[in-house]
Amino acid sequence: MITTSAAVMANGTAPPPLPPHIQQLTEDMSSLAEVLAITPEGKQLRDALVARVQGILNTEWPKEAKVECFGSYASGLATDSSDLDLVILPALQDQDQEMSAPGRYQDLFVLKTLFQRYSMKDVEVLQAARVPILKFSDQKTGIKVDLNYGQYAGLYNTRMIESYVRIDERVRTFLYVLKAFVKARGINSPELGSLSSYCYTLMAISYLQTLLLPVLPCLQDPHLIPHNVPNPGPFGGTQLVNVAFTDPSRIRPIVPRNSMSLGELFLGFLEFYGSKFEYATSCVSVRCGGVVTRDSVNPGWSRHAFVVEDPFILDLNVAGAKEDMMKFIRHEFQAAVQALRDGRGLEAILTTKQPYKVV
Repeated sequence: MITTSAAVMANGTAPPPLPPHIQQLTEDMSSLAEVLAITPEGKQLRDALVARVQGILNTEWPKEAKVECFGSYASGLATDSSDLDLVILPALQDQDQEMSAPGRYQDLFVLKTLFQRYSMKDVEVLQAARVPILKFSDQKTGIKVDLNYGQYAGLYNTRMIESYVRIDERVRTFLYVLKAFVKARGINSPELGSLSSYCYTLMAISYLQTLLLPVLPCLQDPHLIPHNVPNPGPFGGTQLVNVAFTDPSRIRPIVPRNSMSLGELFLGFLEFYGSKFEYATSCVSVRCGGVVTRDSVNPGWSRHAFVVEDPFILDLNVAGAKEDMMKFIRHEFQAAVQALRDGRGLEAILTTKQPYKVV
């Protein structure tokens, strides 16, 4: 467990006042999250776009299918500039056939032609991605869309992240600020060799699970999952997938409650992954409630520069960054810690720079 001080007084007295730089950081984080959070207009535009995509499929697609959102919009972490992640789900009677058929990927090229006819812009199929996707921009709103066909994993991890966000009001603000920080500092471009927003989110949840007084529980703790909760699918024949987790409403609140400020939590996170995390031997595992040894989850990950276990696809390391990139990321975390401790404030660590790139 990470031994860090929490502002909890056993005798019931008021906690000591926060240092000025922590108090300012806390206030700035709350203000930034309010600015970044998606507006009602942004939600309306995205809901209307989802309805239009569904309407196109209802009119043109030969099989019954449903469009669902996942990613930041569905988990409540979107901004007005966020992309929209969509998945096309085949009808129940077609799922087994659709999930196993190689032609599923060819459907993306059919959809490419279809969306071009409906005036979507910059339509392209990315075959090299781990999950092939169709990318396009909506002509009316300019919203960028990533669409896949029949991939259920994104729905489940989105629902779990949304569940963690609901547990504690600090989590949403923390994640908004973290995503703004890694984007500004050029360490949030997986296509250039750095880490994805999903990876950073898992890192944050894990950190908040492992504090001496945790902010978050482990929703995948088998002792907390009712026996009647199914392990839904379909995911094919692999035995390394388990998407069961419990609803936060079934868990008793953690007592005593961690009452650290946002500033303390964020600075602690940066220090942990900047200087304290044992990259050579440890694995970030939200599924296990924090941090475990690599050997305990997957001995085959011994040569990876950084390991963040996907909570559901248990043989997937979502941190694909190489050693050189991890040095850059750790440097950015360490520099941010120094800037915040020097009292330069949140603005100093959100100055933008060109993304790091490792070939």
